[in-house]
Amino acid sequence: MRQLQPVIWSKGTFLSPQHLQSQERFVEDTVRFYLDSLVSKSWGFLKIQIDAKALTEGTLTISVATGIFPDALPIDVPASDPAPPSRVLDECFRDGRETCMFYLAIPQYLQGGMNVSLQRGRVSTRYLAQLQMTRDENSGSNEKPVQVARKNLQLLAEGENLEGSVLLACARVLKTETGMYHLDPTYVPSLIDVHGNETLTSIIRGLIELLVTRSSQLSGSRRQKNQTLADFTASDVANFWLLYTINTHLPGLRHYLESSSVQPEMLFGDLSDLAGALTAFSTQIDPRDLPRYDHDNLGPCFIELDRLLRIMLETVVPTNVVSIPLNLTRETIYAASIDKDAWFDNSRFYLAVSADMRDTDLIDRIPKLTKVCSATHIEMLVRQALPGIKLTHVEQPPRAIPVKLRYQYFSIERSGTAWEAVQRARNFAVYAPSDLLNPQMELIILLPKAN
Repeated sequence: MRQLQPVIWSKGTFLSPQHLQSQERFVEDTVRFYLDSLVSKSWGFLKIQIDAKALTEGTLTISVATGIFPDALPIDVPASDPAPPSRVLDECFRDGRETCMFYLAIPQYLQGGMNVSLQRGRVSTRYLAQLQMTRDENSGSNEKPVQVARKNLQLLAEGENLEGSVLLACARVLKTETGMYHLDPTYVPSLIDVHGNETLTSIIRGLIELLVTRSSQLSGSRRQKNQTLADFTASDVANFWLLYTINTHLPGLRHYLESSSVQPEMLFGDLSDLAGALTAFSTQIDPRDLPRYDHDNLGPCFIELDRLLRIMLETVVPTNVVSIPLNLTRETIYAASIDKDAWFDNSRFYLAVSADMRDTDLIDRIPKLTKVCSATHIEMLVRQALPGIKLTHVEQPPRAIPVKLRYQYFSIERSGTAWEAVQRARNFAVYAPSDLLNPQMELIILLPKAN
């Protein structure tokens, strides 16, 4: 029961320990009440660190543990609180088990009962009395002994008596066939900050990288109306909404990664929003398939949500346009592979070119100065001054092609020996003389139907 009634300090009150204890309890319970009212899951670790060297030697030792117990008791190991006694793992795995959960524990507060012990050793009280030499903070001198309550922290193992203790699950230990011990990498304890666990920060970082990649891919398929505006056609609606969904959530995830503190429930909610929006583009995943938040066991829900997000982000919206950048492979030679045989079936081919010159000059010079053939025959074509594939400028490219500013588009004639060489070699190359300054080229394939 909460103590939410303040002590009445009136004249003539005979001061006793109960007065101060009741006042302290009132302050603590008021803070807990505010915390529980404002934050649904206000307990967990800020940081938890297990001694890796001790683990290899068969001992579970907590090096660092900062956070809040479910009853709002703060802990700070080792800065303010001593670490709990280590546990010998062989004793905890005697029954032949292969996995064991461990808990950072402290005895429950007993209202009206005994909570402080003067004894040392194995005691069941919440606190142990400890003398601490304290100076007068006004003068900085006059050191006096002050009795303080040291937290009686313990490490308890799964299967032991956990009743009467407040628990924070801190680690799941696995035992190998060779008798070695290691931490379960998929286990994530209760947290009040996602930066306290590498698994969750890796999930955020990986999703940001994937979102940036997909955003760039989808942005590259947009037509450009002018220097500042993109242009979408009716066939681009699915890509537009997918790009909108990704770009809406990307800044928020980047903010979470850069923030000093992020509650896991808040992160999970935003990732669930992203996943729910992406289910609109998936034929396999339904919003009801998304996992639910579990503060006591964060690993499975975050790992499953990350898996589903990656599946949906890798979904490709059907399109009938393939854009292949041509890369500089040798001096004045730009080439690319054409990976699929189906791309040659009744498809139309276009060459998109940009260079540092006026559009009129580019339109005039590209058909005259460049040579187009397969990458395996282009050099022979240039040496022998043979004609390549014919290029014809297209003033109005098909609406399906994502037109870019400063690019001119040329249709590629699908006939002749040079084109047959492209079909046989399954690659494409353009010879661009040095007169063309800073050329950028793309091979665009307009398929008869979406793939």
